[in-house]
Amino acid sequence: MAEEYVSDPGLGERYDKQTQRIINPDGSFNIYREGLGPAIRHLYQFFLNISWLKFISILLVAYLVTNVLFALSYMAVGVDGIQGYRTHKFGSDFLTALFFSFQTFTTVGYGGLAPVGISVNIIASFQALVGFMSFSIATGVLYGRFAQPHAIIMYSKNILLSPFKGGYSLMFRAVNMRNNVLMEMEAKLLLATTKEVNGEFRRTYSRLKLDISQIDFFPLNWTLVHPIDEESPFFEKSPAQIMKLNPEVLVLLKGFDDSFSQVVHSRFSYTKGDIVFNAKFLPAYKTYRDGSTHLNVRDIHLYEKIKGKIQIEAISEKE
Repeated sequence: MAEEYVSDPGLGERYDKQTQRIINPDGSFNIYREGLGPAIRHLYQFFLNISWLKFISILLVAYLVTNVLFALSYMAVGVDGIQGYRTHKFGSDFLTALFFSFQTFTTVGYGGLAPVGISVNIIASFQALVGFMSFSIATGVLYGRFAQPHAIIMYSKNILLSPFKGGYSLMFRAVNMRNNVLMEMEAKLLLATTKEVNGEFRRTYSRLKLDISQIDFFPLNWTLVHPIDEESPFFEKSPAQIMKLNPEVLVLLKGFDDSFSQVVHSRFSYTKGDIVFNAKFLPAYKTYRDGSTHLNVRDIHLYEKIKGKIQIEAISEKE
């Protein structure tokens, strides 16, 4: 049976230049959209999807910059409109205005500093409104980040070409990086290959059949195996021929998250630089004397090379 080609899954087929990988290691697509209009319309999605480090950094920078601007506004109208500023030895009028700005922005109001002038009261009233709205938005985004259901799946750093049931296969491993329960897991694999035709780069997509594409429970690591048989696009191809295809294996995992009671997804991809030929994975979990099973998630990357020269074409001879 011939290999199964599939139509464009939404990733494009023709390009004027050689492209990079389709899916980045963090699961995002390597595609940049232009012409989306004002970025402020997409800020909520932006803050939900960035890393925690970027999110906290942006909040801190925005907090400091906003209060510095208001402190400069207080200085512009005169810090003598702030009651108590002469009794605080902050070192300068700017620090007095800055600390008063922090207290107004957060609505703390310790009582040591208070607005007394008309101009200062107007600015302080406006800043209190900005602070109230800012903290409301930040709290909503923070809750959204915690409440948003998503899977944290770690994949093995390499995809191996290993002996399997008298032949060969491509295999990689995945593990759940949370202590929650994932069930009814499903996996899909696509192979994207690129070749140049008359100065145009074309992608071709093939469905990669899995030995086991569904599991009911996911407490341990899952080794996903693509047997290289007559239906495989790697059938009767040498390692050099496989690398010439410029392959990228696209991975989509889907499962039910018991914590959120929702279906979650995870994406990943392997490029030709991630393929290790003639190797096998080492065990990632062990059983102790008391009968308990222990999984070290970091061990899913461990593998060892197999002696001997790989000959994928030998599969057809055995069958």
